Amino acid sequence: MRGRLIAVAVVLVLALPALLLAKGFDLYSLFPNLTLGADPNGADSVYVVCAGISQTDLTLKVRVGTDNADPFDALQGIDVELLVTTDQPGVTLDVTDATVYGTSAVNNWGVRSVNVIGGNPGAFPMQLKLGAVELDTADAGSPLTAVPGDYLFATLRFNTSSPTNISASGTTISNGPATLVTTLANGYSVTVLAETCGPAVPTLSEWGLILFGVVLLGGLVWYVRRRKPVTVSV
Repeated sequence: MRGRLIAVAVVLVLALPALLLAKGFDLYSLFPNLTLGADPNGADSVYVVCAGISQTDLTLKVRVGTDNADPFDALQGIDVELLVTTDQPGVTLDVTDATVYGTSAVNNWGVRSVNVIGGNPGAFPMQLKLGAVELDTADAGSPLTAVPGDYLFATLRFNTSSPTNISASGTTISNGPATLVTTLANGYSVTVLAETCGPAVPTLSEWGLILFGVVLLGGLVWYVRRRKPVTVSV
């Protein structure tokens, strides 16, 4: 009986990341001793950047900047809550783990989660919870070392059917816009810097403006010269 219980426990532990991938997670469940406090060494941040636009997709990257320097302040938990909006229909977010976390700094962390509130990756405005936790288990991951740096946390790739502007900003779903957790289970809120990414609007350089002015002036001169003089009858 005892051996059977141990086996069940092992299965649950191994299945935990997959379950959390589907349903998201609560930081307090993973960190029973979690205490919310202050950023240990200045203001960390989470920010979104535009990373690519093509005819069929648009990519945003979520990055984490930290200046934590003490070894006990290495990050082992990241929870980011975003509000995503679009100005055109026909947009779908790729929520697969390989796309979202495949090239990120948390790729080997034991728990990773992509949770679209409501479950529809094609419904906007969208509330999106992204999370990753490294519990120092047998996986290959390790906390983000306490060296000030800038880390890629998640990649958001949207399939689009037409030129679309997509915006991502911090929101409050459960914990707040973003919560970081250190190896001492110290959690603290950080600011999320928003981004809007969309089709590039053509702009004119200085030489382009000069050329445009010359063409405009030439057209005006041509128009004046072609215009017939008006005769006045007395």
